[in-house]
Amino acid sequence: MFVYSRRHSAVALRPSWVVSTRLVAYAVTTALAWPLLRTTPYLTSSLIIYTTATITAVLAVLMGRRHAASPLASVLRAAQIACELVVVSLIVLHTGGTRSPSFYLYLTTIISAAVSYRLVGTLLVASAATAAYCVVVWIDSGHGFSIFQPNQWLGTVRQLSDEDFFTAFVRLCIFYLCAFVGGYLAERLSSNDEVLAHTTEALKEAKLETGDILKHLNSGIFTVDLEGRIVYFNRAAEEILRLPGRRVRGRHFHEAFEGRYPELVSRLETVLHSQKMDTRTELTIDHADGTKTPIGLSTSVLADAEGKARGVIGIFQDLTEPKMLEEKLRAKDRLAAVGELSAAIAHEIRNPLAAISGSVEVLRDELKLEGDNRRLLNLIVKESDRLNKILTDFLMYARIRPTVAGRVCVAPVIDDVLEITRRHFQGRPVQLRTRQTDQSLAVQADADHLKQILINLVFNAVEAGESPDSAVTVIVEIPHVLPFDPRFDADRNNPAQWVSIAVHDNGGGIPAEVRHRLFEPFVSSKPTGTGLGLAITSRLVENIGGAITVESQPGRGTTMGVLLPRCADAGDAAVLDETSSQDLMVTAHS
Repeated sequence: MFVYSRRHSAVALRPSWVVSTRLVAYAVTTALAWPLLRTTPYLTSSLIIYTTATITAVLAVLMGRRHAASPLASVLRAAQIACELVVVSLIVLHTGGTRSPSFYLYLTTIISAAVSYRLVGTLLVASAATAAYCVVVWIDSGHGFSIFQPNQWLGTVRQLSDEDFFTAFVRLCIFYLCAFVGGYLAERLSSNDEVLAHTTEALKEAKLETGDILKHLNSGIFTVDLEGRIVYFNRAAEEILRLPGRRVRGRHFHEAFEGRYPELVSRLETVLHSQKMDTRTELTIDHADGTKTPIGLSTSVLADAEGKARGVIGIFQDLTEPKMLEEKLRAKDRLAAVGELSAAIAHEIRNPLAAISGSVEVLRDELKLEGDNRRLLNLIVKESDRLNKILTDFLMYARIRPTVAGRVCVAPVIDDVLEITRRHFQGRPVQLRTRQTDQSLAVQADADHLKQILINLVFNAVEAGESPDSAVTVIVEIPHVLPFDPRFDADRNNPAQWVSIAVHDNGGGIPAEVRHRLFEPFVSSKPTGTGLGLAITSRLVENIGGAITVESQPGRGTTMGVLLPRCADAGDAAVLDETSSQDLMVTAHS
């Protein structure tokens, strides 16, 4: 039978072996039958049937190789063997009969059958060959085709000469001996093949698992042999170092890294020569485009089973995101400390400041001062008010009231903020625009806090204007991409859960030395600024549960963006199409 193992991709019986042995047996049999076609009755028709059966059986085996094992293939193969025995018997009968040297064709059939049927099946084929050879002996003894007369068989055997009887007996023994040996070897071969298939499959799975693990790790991994050649370079290593693996593998690490990553080369050289593991260290990778990537590198010695060094393994991670998180945490710690200090200072200064300011105002009203004395009292009152405003900002920054979150429609809040801005900056030409993809967008926020956030951002944008055609645009939309931040991880593939409010100005931009400290207290790019407005804005945004972003280029303006959690109700669609866009302009004339 043609047996396949369903548990494994390999088969217990290889179709190529079956096809090749069957074709060899067919070729040998046909070659010996060809010279006898003119003189041997029935051989031509038998050979035609045999050829047809062979072609059909081979096609069935090849089809069974692509699909499940087919019972039809087994039947056709058995029919081919039967036709082969008939053709072989005719050849033996007409080339010497009992003593014909062509009897080895039976052995070809038996041995080739062992590949297909193994031990039991081969013994059955040997029995069929024995029966066919007995028929040849019967006919050769002169009884023609009267083989269906059992009472004459024993007499025929007695009529054989001792030599013919011995020859036939030995040949029949050879049939069964070949069947037994061939079947046994086929059994062992099949068993070994199955074990090999199991082992191969297990090895493939192990390689697949190991390869997949190394390939899909977020950490970069490379291995270097004792001669310094890079043997392995995974996908993460390609992305972090920005080097294609096909250009790195097989090259010496000096050639691959020297020109671009000298620190990495130095570390590898040290470990390779010392044959000692290097503890984790941080390096900075300078890329060809001028950007830098901090990485954490660990190197260790790759040893064989005997403990001898085979090379070096390097494992590294991109520390850009962890560094950003670390910097944010440090900034939060600093802001918290500044907030506590600000609250204490403001509380201690405000009371005596109120007494000073009140006393000066009483003196100014009661004393009839003129000239410089009058101006000095007015200056004291003015500066006291300014100092009081700073202290008020201190207290607001340090003691922001708890957020009362609710559903807030964004459009009315922006309209109020633009109206407040227009009145506050009367006499200053500035264009205030708003562009919204949907007027019904709402956020989960505190309405007063949201208004304070937008007032701070819009006021800063207006004050950044340096030309008569200064313009400030407030853009409200569903973001396409969310920035890196742990709070966005759950919605990374669904940005429609957030609303983006961006305030863009066409001013001179924010200086680079100020940009990364923009939300720290007392950091400002304005000569008269206290540096508390954006710090308060940042804290308000965090209390709401959003995030604030900055994009600025010198001479091309600044965009301050606020991402807030979207508040959807039954009237809101899950995903909004940008079907409408307004461009409302309110101009404050001088």
